Amino acid sequence: MFRLGNAHGRYVLGLLCLILAISAIAIPSISSKVDDWKVLDLGVFRISIPKDWKYKKVEGEDSFIGYILGPGVDFSFDYSDHGYANSLIQTEAEYLKNEEWLRGCPLYKPGIIYTANFNVANEKARQMKEKGITDSSLVKVEGDPCFNAKKQINKPTPTQSIKYPTADYIGVLIYKGDTTNVPVVIPLKIKKHNFKIDTTEKYIVKTIWPKKASDGLTGIFVRSRKSSFNFKMSAYNLSAKDQELALKSFKTIVFTDK
Repeated sequence: MFRLGNAHGRYVLGLLCLILAISAIAIPSISSKVDDWKVLDLGVFRISIPKDWKYKKVEGEDSFIGYILGPGVDFSFDYSDHGYANSLIQTEAEYLKNEEWLRGCPLYKPGIIYTANFNVANEKARQMKEKGITDSSLVKVEGDPCFNAKKQINKPTPTQSIKYPTADYIGVLIYKGDTTNVPVVIPLKIKKHNFKIDTTEKYIVKTIWPKKASDGLTGIFVRSRKSSFNFKMSAYNLSAKDQELALKSFKTIVFTDK
């Protein structure tokens, strides 16, 4: 029998045993993580996904579309060279920039037909012909005031917060010397999601996931900075575990022909 005859020897043996014990725990864990995933190569792009997720082919006309399915998950994807992929939910910044809050322009007045500046004369002539009149003063056509107005977006002042208690922002329209304040409410579907925007030399990448698991959209939208190519992959109402797996999976996407 081999014996360690002093305290130093017993210390070395104990240390070796501890290292071996830690190794025995760590190695199976790492191996398990690798074994639970696989690479799905679809030609134009590849992605790493859990082994129990599977690709389902769908015939598309102008895009490469399909599904990635698994227990409790139902992802759809759209790979489009023509920019047809859905950009998913707008970020707050996108919502404000796209001026969705100006639908039903508050500067419109009854009895006036509004159109683009370049189309005023043509629209007036069309209206006169349609109504069968020759007196141009009877038809009022103007350029769209909300398009022509100078616009600003500000956080509400304390006074404005009292007047517009639901407003997240105040839109300011300055038109022909007059100033009009418009309360802007960010839609709930935007508020209940997290957004992450990443940019690379080639792409702008928007990742979305709900603040509360199982209540919203988990997805990724990729837009090329140099062409009309875009891509989206998304699923609704994922569990917290599947949401985490999806976000990890999104990070592995590689576009092989771009």
